[in-house]
Amino acid sequence: MKLKLREKELPPVQLRLVVPAGLKARLDQYVAFVHEGSGREVEAREIAVEMLAQFMESDRQFRRWQRRDQRPALQRSVHGSQRAVQINGEASA
Repeated sequence: MKLKLREKELPPVQLRLVVPAGLKARLDQYVAFVHEGSGREVEAREIAVEMLAQFMESDRQFRRWQRRDQRPALQRSVHGSQRAVQINGEASA
């Protein structure tokens, strides 16, 4: 995977994580790898942010879940009933 470093879009929110030492060592190796390949000084947190973002963007099931969850309530299936509302708003039996 080629990591694409992006410009910041929104004000950052601090998130603190505790990771296993082995994972931190691999992240440090990845920072060195990116630096060697791009000549750019980067920090582990910048790399980690992009890894998380790209991981979530590439997760098809997560994207489907997001689309399903973002539809208006009337477009979702009616729970506890065999009646469903179709996307065009017409009821079906």
